[in-house]
Amino acid sequence: MSILMMVPGFLVLCGIALFWGRLLRIRYGEGVFLAVSTVILILFLSGKAGSFAYGQTALLALGIVGLLWNLVAEIKGRSIGHAWNVPVFWILTLILLYGVAAFWHAPLQHTDELHLWGLAVRYMEKQNSLVDWTAVGIGGQYYAASFFQLFFQKLTGYSEQGMYAASFLMVWIGLLLPWSFSDRKEWKPVFLYSLILFVSLYSLYLYPYKSLYTDLPTAAWAGGLAGWWMNRRNQRRKQEYAVLGSGLLTLVFLKSYVGILMVLLVVLFLISERMIRHNHFEQKRYRVQFYLGEVVLLVLAFTGAGGLILVICRGHIPGIFPSSVRNLIGVSEPSVQKAVRVLGALGNAFFGKKAGAATRLDVYPFVFILLLMAMIAVCGWLTGKMHAAMVRTSYLILNTALFLLFLVASYICLFNYEEAVIVRGIKRYFSILMIYDLMIVLTLWFSAGESTTEEGGETLLLSRVTTRRRIVQAGALGLLLFFSWGINDKFLSSATAFNDYQISGSEDITEANAEVRKVSKAVQGERVYFLNQRTDNEYPQNIAFYHLGRQSSNYLSDPWRFTENGCEIRIQEYDMPKLKNLPQILAEGNYQYIWLYAADEYLAENLETVFAMNVTPDQISDGQLYKVRYENGMVAGLDLVKQMNQKAVSVLRKGTDGKISAGDETGTADQTASERSRTSGSDGMEPVEDEDADEAA
Repeated sequence: MSILMMVPGFLVLCGIALFWGRLLRIRYGEGVFLAVSTVILILFLSGKAGSFAYGQTALLALGIVGLLWNLVAEIKGRSIGHAWNVPVFWILTLILLYGVAAFWHAPLQHTDELHLWGLAVRYMEKQNSLVDWTAVGIGGQYYAASFFQLFFQKLTGYSEQGMYAASFLMVWIGLLLPWSFSDRKEWKPVFLYSLILFVSLYSLYLYPYKSLYTDLPTAAWAGGLAGWWMNRRNQRRKQEYAVLGSGLLTLVFLKSYVGILMVLLVVLFLISERMIRHNHFEQKRYRVQFYLGEVVLLVLAFTGAGGLILVICRGHIPGIFPSSVRNLIGVSEPSVQKAVRVLGALGNAFFGKKAGAATRLDVYPFVFILLLMAMIAVCGWLTGKMHAAMVRTSYLILNTALFLLFLVASYICLFNYEEAVIVRGIKRYFSILMIYDLMIVLTLWFSAGESTTEEGGETLLLSRVTTRRRIVQAGALGLLLFFSWGINDKFLSSATAFNDYQISGSEDITEANAEVRKVSKAVQGERVYFLNQRTDNEYPQNIAFYHLGRQSSNYLSDPWRFTENGCEIRIQEYDMPKLKNLPQILAEGNYQYIWLYAADEYLAENLETVFAMNVTPDQISDGQLYKVRYENGMVAGLDLVKQMNQKAVSVLRKGTDGKISAGDETGTADQTASERSRTSGSDGMEPVEDEDADEAA
């Protein structure tokens, strides 16, 4: 099967959208939004039933019924507002084609892409069953987005490119939801809105285009629901609550805990918009009550959360939490010292850490929120609805405060100390809020050119719709130019799979992918222990664990690297176990092979003190596969069976005098083993961003 099978898959998705459109009398943008939730639900239920074939068949049938139903209805003249020929449909078509072409042969490269969502999709596609998290060796996660990617994987066959394309399509279905009401005559604002978002994502998010991280779909779907609700004009119908309900429910399962938070923020937005609609803000008494209520809500939220965090930091975990959360809190070891450092680091990041990594545009969260507030104020001035603008500005302050409170609690209670005090992954978390708010403000901004002016609130100039439109268009173009300034020479590698040499760690990704195929073929299903004595890049072990799963060493339990002082597991150092404990680890895990992806001086010098080997220390190099010899259930030795990296040279070399030296001729012999291991990576590569953190929130 080919990646081009995504095209008929998209037609099936459109058929499901048209089915809901005809059944509920809703528009295409709302129908395709419902179609995503339908795909997720049906595939989940079919996975429960024991085979995804049931779900794929049901979805195919539903899509065909929708296409035929719409065709017959259009022939009979029963239009529901140009079901196909609308801006949302054509932009989504372009997004699909963009994903298929731009992500050609793109490899999965980031930590969570490999170990959470990519692994979930691959497992379900290969095993034809729901993910058994105990079988893959990592903690369970919400993985709703993976079912949408699985829908296309079942059509294309296993394809990392297809995962990226499906993920990008899902993001844009959320981004375009506010414009479900636009017909083909209103394509200009929809196109400009889409262009601004496409360009802005590069400066607001670390992995905005080819990404499986669920931050972006979460932000897009939350912002889409908020903008759609605000942009419904006077066309409020009961059946549209199906769109709202399914969207909120899907949002919960897109991203652990953060999805629930975004549902709360969307609900608060719906409440504030309802207040605006009833025009109570003309009364001073009502305005005072509203703002006083907002202050009280913030005080209660911060007081309650602060008290709860203090109790947890003193070692008491309330029983109200589910067991999974209690386990996370127990492992993260909250403390008052940790809380103080997190507060300081989070404050510094909010006021002084830009969102994007590769962009040359400095977008800081605090300043960006101020910019959005200014745009809301201008919208109020353009339409004469200043009270509504004040309410929306207040909401922006409220959701920012609640989001920061959530981040504080997460870092203190769910992250380990090393990650918490540097607020690891903070750029991605800030991006969720910034993209969500930007979608609301952009929807409001473009709507200002079409809205009517309140009676008594207009001026002669601003009462003219054409004048307001020109101001709105000028502002939108200014915003487009602002974000376009962030585009630089790294944009191509971020937005496509071309120029992949610009990707940090691309050489390691290519090398590890090549070696893992050789290892899989050589070990024939036996368990293999993975060792990588190089610490400057996590890609090799991530890729090894992703492809080998439980066949390889345990993800967060067994050492990735041994040192003079003990070992390293992921990014943490431990005193135990040491290299001398490796035979016991191999025996307990029933490992039949050791895959030495990268060696160092320490391992080469000491491996023969632990095992009887058929090679000498000066013959040890990167990319070697060793067979573990067992005698009476105990590890007796290691035998080299395959060299998979033909370019590798031995770590220890014999000189002309017969003595063994470490390193190469460039002076690495004077380095310690620890120093050598940290400098043995790809020279000249960019450092890996610290945002590739596992999902702890």
